Amino acid sequence: MKNEVLEYDVYLRVKKEDIHLVTYLLESVDNLMNVRNVVEGNLMKIICPKDTLDESLTLINSLKEMTDLEVVRVEPNNGKV
Repeated sequence: MKNEVLEYDVYLRVKKEDIHLVTYLLESVDNLMNVRNVVEGNLMKIICPKDTLDESLTLINSLKEMTDLEVVRVEPNNGKV
């Protein structure tokens, strides 16, 4: 059976003082994505369903006008939170 990708992990580099603002803004859109935690290298990990990846990235990138953030990588979720 082929493993279908259902969710993606999006890793962002965000200044520590902006994490609360970015989290609040990204989670304000219901069912689009979920901010999980800050992981190695102070990257913010976000999980989004495969069907909302493009919309999620558009929203994330729109925040560059408000704060200094960078999408570092996007990869299929491996089932870990």
